[in-house]
Amino acid sequence: YTALLAIIVSVFFGALILRTPLKLDVIRDRGAMGREVDDGMIENVYRLQIMNTAETPHKFRIAVSGIDSIQLVTPDEVTMDGTASRAVPVRVRVAPGKGKSGSNTIEFKLQAIDTPDLQIKESAVFFVPK
Repeated sequence: YTALLAIIVSVFFGALILRTPLKLDVIRDRGAMGREVDDGMIENVYRLQIMNTAETPHKFRIAVSGIDSIQLVTPDEVTMDGTASRAVPVRVRVAPGKGKSGSNTIEFKLQAIDTPDLQIKESAVFFVPK
């Protein structure tokens, strides 16, 4: 029983130490699948649900990748208090002719500016209309 209890306690503390104090959920706006904006670029809208589970405040940088010419149109930095959660609306654009028609996999990256090792990545879908 002692060995079993020691294993359970070790696993618990290992999970506690290795947990990332940052969570990210990406929700795509289902109302507008993908739209063409003024300059011919294709735009998708997302809501990033950011949770800073650390006790300390952080300033985060938002980046997006996965398709040539992909860019974040909204501000790419957000400041959050410790143990806070916030929904951040973001607009992402791609140049015409980039990406295939339909669904394209992209990746959002959230990284603490003051602590570069504190980062998280989350996949999403970018829709290019036909």
